[in-house]
Amino acid sequence: MSNMRLTQRIPDKDHLRREVEANINARNAKAALVNWHFTSQDARRKLARLYPRSST
Repeated sequence: MSNMRLTQRIPDKDHLRREVEANINARNAKAALVNWHFTSQDARRKLARLYPRSST
């Protein structure tokens, strides 16, 4: 069921729900890790609006 292509028509809401759940379960089973590490300087650059400049 999780091999359905986007070019195929999904006949009804229940079938769509089952397809989505199957894809979520397959993705979660892979347990892929994400490396969220970044430097303070990178954070200040990317999130400038959250890091106001100090006048010191």
